Amino acid sequence: MKKFFYVLVLISFAWTLVSTVSCKKTPTFEEMRSAELKIIRQVLQNKNIEVLAEYPANGVFGENQFVQLNSGIYLNVVDSGNGNRAVLNQTTVLIRTSGEYYKKHVDSVMFFDNFRTTASPFEFKYGNAYGVVNEHLAGDDYYFYFSMGLESILSYVGEGAVVKLIVPGTAAIGNTPACSTFQSNGMNYTFIPIYYNRVKYTFYQ
Repeated sequence: MKKFFYVLVLISFAWTLVSTVSCKKTPTFEEMRSAELKIIRQVLQNKNIEVLAEYPANGVFGENQFVQLNSGIYLNVVDSGNGNRAVLNQTTVLIRTSGEYYKKHVDSVMFFDNFRTTASPFEFKYGNAYGVVNEHLAGDDYYFYFSMGLESILSYVGEGAVVKLIVPGTAAIGNTPACSTFQSNGMNYTFIPIYYNRVKYTFYQ
């Protein structure tokens, strides 16, 4: 009888161990990507965003019209700027941003804003955003929202431009991540999309 009891205990322990390991299984890339796409679809719906098939020929966007770029980033141009374009490896760019990000779903939203007078803008030399991202890998939460994705928009707009963006955690320029490290650092085993309701570019030569 005791032998039977111990067998049951061993079976129960083994089942608990297997269940625990299964529950802690790390999601695959496709599973995390699928979960992020679901959040983005909800954001598009909640904010009544229309996704255009292509970039407007006249460069003019409606208030809620976005186009999805090859990088995966959704772009809405509020003001294209004064026509002065950034020069690669020469123009110093200052960026201020505000918006929100979603950890697991649209109800789990966190807000940020560095338009406040006490906050400094992001600063980088055009063409070196990736280097700036790497400088802050140690966990500088001020640069949580900075990425090559923000820099990449300068191929569409100029000095003084104001845009709105949705940057997925899976966004990429070629083989290089276009998202911030905060969005794809494995936090809670998920990709984190960021909605920037305002991004302003200022050039400092």
